[in-house]
Amino acid sequence: MTTGALDCPICYDPLEPPIYQCGVGHLICKSCCAKLKKCPVCPRIGFERCFGMEHVVESIEVSCSFAKHGCTKSIVYFNKKRHEKACRHGPCFCPETGCNFIGPALALMGHLTAHHKWSSKAFRYYEQVELRLQPVPCVLHSRDGHVFLMNMVPAEPFGHAISLVCVQPEATDSRFRCSVVFSCFAGHSQMSKLDAVRSSMLSDGMPKDFFCIVPKPKALVKGADVVLRITIAPQLVFDEEDKEQEDEGEDNESYNDEEDEDDDEEEEEEEEEEEE
Repeated sequence: MTTGALDCPICYDPLEPPIYQCGVGHLICKSCCAKLKKCPVCPRIGFERCFGMEHVVESIEVSCSFAKHGCTKSIVYFNKKRHEKACRHGPCFCPETGCNFIGPALALMGHLTAHHKWSSKAFRYYEQVELRLQPVPCVLHSRDGHVFLMNMVPAEPFGHAISLVCVQPEATDSRFRCSVVFSCFAGHSQMSKLDAVRSSMLSDGMPKDFFCIVPKPKALVKGADVVLRITIAPQLVFDEEDKEQEDEGEDNESYNDEEDEDDDEEEEEEEEEEEE
């Protein structure tokens, strides 16, 4: 079976449950079915669920298009596009002007540090990593393979503007948060937070969405540097599946309460019969 047979013949998107068919078996996706009253292929009117085809599409797995870059996952065919949109092995772009390098995030990190001589630093989630404030970008990488780009640029007359992105193909939801602590003069300490670190494949160049301004240092010891103490951590996102399980748990508790009431009534009836 070619994968084309698994696509809706109207919109050409992959078929995924629920799938519908006309009276002679022409298939159609849920979205197109809601817009049509008549089969677009034959004169039949009305559609019904095609459970057999739903079982078929749920069983067909394919490789990620980025397998050559290291992705080893097998994906259900109709989830392929969603997976590849956020796959960590998808293509990212060198943000340096005039450079045409394209590759996954880890390969890009190697390219930036080796070819463009960017600095890089390893870090652990929830633990502070220190960076000296200077008008150059820096690559941060975690032990689980995630790559971040911190850009520090002069913002006259105030000081330096700071931005941070997670280098990976565009993802729908942010998975990380960040805090930056710094001191610009004796007795001073300030914290800036970024609640949602966005993802970027850097196709539009260096990030420019700055979330923090570090003022020019005052009254520091001569020759001392401003140090940024950065903490990156995964976000704790409440999963919809957890909500469904909670709802199911509440239903089960109600059901059990009713069963207990029935059991109590049966015990009372048995006691009355014994007394008689």
